[in-house]
This record gives sequence, structure tokens and C-alpha cells, in this order.
Amino acid sequence: MSLRFRSARSDEAQMLLLARDPHVISATRQAAKGLKRRPPLLVHEERDVLAHLFSSGEPPRQIVCQASAAGSSWPALVATASDPFGLTKMVVIGDSAQPGGDEGQMPPGVTWSAAEPVSLARALQQAARFKAQVPTDNPQDLAVGLKRGEIAVRYQPVVRVADRRVVLLEGLARWQRRDDTPLSPDAFVPLAERSGLGRALSIAVAQRAFMELAAAPARVGAALALNLPLAVLVERDVLAWLKELLAATRFPPSALVLELTETSPVLDRPALRRALERLRSAGFPVLVDDMEINDNRGWLLSLPFSGIKLDRMLVSALPTRRRARAEVQRLVRLAHAGGMTVTAEGVSNPRLWQAVAAAGVDHAQGYAIARPLPALALPAWHSAWQAHLRRR
Repeated sequence: MSLRFRSARSDEAQMLLLARDPHVISATRQAAKGLKRRPPLLVHEERDVLAHLFSSGEPPRQIVCQASAAGSSWPALVATASDPFGLTKMVVIGDSAQPGGDEGQMPPGVTWSAAEPVSLARALQQAARFKAQVPTDNPQDLAVGLKRGEIAVRYQPVVRVADRRVVLLEGLARWQRRDDTPLSPDAFVPLAERSGLGRALSIAVAQRAFMELAAAPARVGAALALNLPLAVLVERDVLAWLKELLAATRFPPSALVLELTETSPVLDRPALRRALERLRSAGFPVLVDDMEINDNRGWLLSLPFSGIKLDRMLVSALPTRRRARAEVQRLVRLAHAGGMTVTAEGVSNPRLWQAVAAAGVDHAQGYAIARPLPALALPAWHSAWQAHLRRR
């Protein structure tokens, strides 16, 4: 039995309206008409908004929310819609029962409006403004950002193919600069590693993730996976600062998994083996990230890793390229023979899910399951995911 995913239609992907007041509904429709946009898709229950927000299809670009209609979903809606790294923006229409306060108390990234067509039209235009990334090649900029605590973390769930249970949350670094410019990892992680800031960045990500997911409910029953570059992984004091951060944040060590990123070639194989053995002895399993077709790192499977992750380009080729299927099946056989798990990245639709399941892959990660989410949105995503599975 295959997992069936809901895909949003293009007209659904533009704007959702969560409201119960007829005046709010009418004002929003008039605002959309004045902006020459499609009428908003009206939903009355917050769980329906979350279903659209976390679906495998295109997420809504904008949500107009009558605050009193949000109910218990308010924190998840605000966290997701105010995320500068996300695609969805939210306009809040305040009323007497508003859980988040008045206009002056709106979090950054959320636009406030009165229930009036002209005000709403202006708020929708303001929320739609795109902030372009402005990358930097100056290591000092990143050093200052690290000192200021500008590094954020988003979490992408990984589920077990056999029963769809969430098993991992991969912590992904983001940089929210003081000028409010959001930067994705490609814009600053290579800079960190080139300039000797890889260790400082790894510590900043670990500290933020441990703080946000220390409580068991925040982890939704999964372990946390953190990426470490080779230069950091093989350092002899990596265990010392990991344990210090774990103790300070009260994050359970048994819920931590590490991932070796693919950015640097391995020049000292014995040093890597020793590092893996130290980490395994301390109770920290390590995965190999981004195994590709014709990957010259196949020898890594002879080292004491706990699992491998398949690159999204290799996974995307599975339905159409026989060579890709043969390579994945080979890697699965080798990994399983060594007691390792195999995770497929980039699983974005039912066809890819079926392909990785047919190849014997253990875990799946990608937009068909969830996009990278802020910590506050994880419990709401998990509830929506479980409800989806119950409806199968």
C-alpha cells in the first residue's frame, strides 16, 4: 500500500482565509478583487489551514487570519508564517479575542490589518514583498553574526518508510542577519569552512537546536541530527564541547545523531576512523551525507558509520534511470550488510516515495513529508502528519 499525498491546486496555493466573521470574509474578498487576485480559499477551522500549510503540494503564499479563529494553532501559524526562510506570509486581522495582542505586538514577519478592504489590500501588498538574499564573502561579517546570535535552525523531519513514523529531525543552519536579510546555508556555510569558522558555526547551531528541542514534546518522538564538517568531526575536543552543551541545555544525549557533510575530501582515513570510534563509544551515531552516483567515497562504508544518506539528485533519477536504481540498490545492499540504515533525501512526490521503497531504503526525507520548519511548528506538523496517516 502506497502513501497518498495531497497536492494543492494552483488556485489554492495563492491565499487562504481563516475567518468566521462575515465582515472579515467580505473585506478580504474585496481586497483580493481590488488587487486583481483570485478569491481567497475560505477555511473555518485552524486544522484545515495547517493541513494546507504542511501539505506536500505548493504551500499557500499568503494566509489572512482572523486572530480569534486561530485557536490553539496560533503559535504554529505565527512561527511558520513569520519564518523569513519560508514561503508563506500571514496578515492578521485583529479583534477583541486576538491571542497575539494588538498591532504593536505582532512578531516580525507578520503584518497586521484592520478588517477593511483598503487596509487589507495594503497589508497583502506589504506581506508579499520579497527580501532578496545579499550574500557576503567577508568572514568578519559571519564572525559578527555568530557573536550576535544571528544563526537560526530549521528542522526537516525524516520518517521511516515501513510505517511512516518520524525518526529524525535534521537541524539545518540559517542566518538571519541583523538587517533582516535571510541567508540559506549555501550562502554562508562554505564561507565558514573556508575561513576557519566551521567550528564556531557548528557550536552555534548545536546550542540553538539543543535549547529549542530539549523538551521531549518539541522533538515529536524523534532524534535530532546535526551536520558537522570533516574538520570539526575529527577534532579531539568535539566530544568535550558537545557534552558541555548537552549538559547546559539538558538535551538528552541519546537523542543526538551526527552527520558528516560532504564538503571536504578525506585525506587522513585513520584519523576519521578514530573519530568515528570515539563518537560511537560515547553513544553518538554518525551518518554519511549525500552519497551520489559514482561516488568515490564508497570506501566510507567500511568505516563505523551508522547510516548513509542518498543525494537528492540520485533519488530524483530513480523513476527514470536504470543506472540510478542499480546504484541505489547496490548502496542499500552494502549498507545493510554493514548494519547501516539508508535515508533518501529529496523525496518530494508519491513516485519518488514508491521508488525508494522499492529499492529497500529505510528512511525518507523531503517535501513530500515536510519542508524545513521552525521548532514551534513541529508539534503541529506532527499532528497533521499523524492525522493524514490515520485517513489512509
